[in-house]
Amino acid sequence: MQSQLAVIIGGTSGVGKHTAIDLANQNYHVIIVGSKASKGQQARADISRATGNQAVQLVLADLSTKVGVQQLADQLASMTDHIDILLNSIGVMLPERYLSADGYDLNLVLNYLTHFWTIQALLPLLKHSDQARILLVGALPFVINHAKVSLPDFDAPATSKYNAMSVTAHATAARVLLTLTLSERLAATNVTINIFHPGYVPDSNFGAGGSWMSRLAGRILGESFSRKNSPIGAWLATAPELTHISGHFYDDRLRQVRLSKQYSHSKANDLWRISSQY
Repeated sequence: MQSQLAVIIGGTSGVGKHTAIDLANQNYHVIIVGSKASKGQQARADISRATGNQAVQLVLADLSTKVGVQQLADQLASMTDHIDILLNSIGVMLPERYLSADGYDLNLVLNYLTHFWTIQALLPLLKHSDQARILLVGALPFVINHAKVSLPDFDAPATSKYNAMSVTAHATAARVLLTLTLSERLAATNVTINIFHPGYVPDSNFGAGGSWMSRLAGRILGESFSRKNSPIGAWLATAPELTHISGHFYDDRLRQVRLSKQYSHSKANDLWRISSQY
């Protein structure tokens, strides 16, 4: 039997680090992916110290470009022949419109396109697992189901009134649509995909680049309406009863949440077609 391997993108803080600790406690070989060496090394040491698991590794990567994502995939392929769990937990809310090296809005790149690219690049390793699971991070069920679900415009021109919250919300909805379409496209394989609300994780860096008001609002919402340090990530990654469950949204209390009709399969397929052009 293969040793169980989890790759956690954004595993240096927040829900990624929290889930890495949970999986390391279950004797998983854990690879955390981050962009900053000092922060990543500290996170790796924290996870090993908290769990006694020395099979925790750090890989540094720039995931703001498709080239950087492919370089990560190549590095992981040189380290392992399979991936059992892929959790992409990165998320930002930059207050202004910054562009990636490819010329795309970084809020859209890091909150959606990076997720699309990494899944595509790592699918060969996932398919070599006995049974692989992909996990994406959503938001509060109320937010997910009351958001306006429209396809992101990756080539939108700059405007004088940039709304980072709106762009980030579109990217979050896009991750839900990605979950739906991938569950269909991977139905005949050994790979499942689900998305979840992580609850309130105190050291989350989401919105760290935003205004003090957005950070405060996020903290109040998190503390008021979410379960603190929910085990949802590790549960979705390991629960035997979820072996063949795919294409669903779960809340921080381990409950499956019905999605609004805005999240249609036709819209999900349209997003896939558009995303494949980037």
